[in-house]
Amino acid sequence: MNTSSPGPARTNRKAPRCERHDAFLHPEEQAELAARFPAGHQAQMAFLLAAYTRNASVVAALLGTRARTVRCHCRGWSLPPGPRLRRALRRRVLDLVCPRCLSDRAVEEARQAKRDARRAARRIPREQDRPHR
Repeated sequence: MNTSSPGPARTNRKAPRCERHDAFLHPEEQAELAARFPAGHQAQMAFLLAAYTRNASVVAALLGTRARTVRCHCRGWSLPPGPRLRRALRRRVLDLVCPRCLSDRAVEEARQAKRDARRAARRIPREQDRPHR
């Protein structure tokens, strides 16, 4: 499916699209995203729970709902999630599945590790220069 062309393929709501990286994704990355993206709200909720080590309260905090709601939707609650919860769920799953989001997160974690190392290196000389009480 050519998702870079205008028309029905582009406006298909079933195809997962990362709003931040959709224009930059190569066809193979788009195919990987489509293959890894769980279909259906129950599968997406289960995917998030698995990603956060089955901690329903963390997933609930990320989605802005209650832990009981997360567990019920994972079990296949008869009521579908509302539009706000569906949008939040889709956005969080895309952040964990999109190849560009994953690489952005890895780059940011590396930058943070370098910052922490620099801060730790600056603290060591200060602590050695202080007189002991």
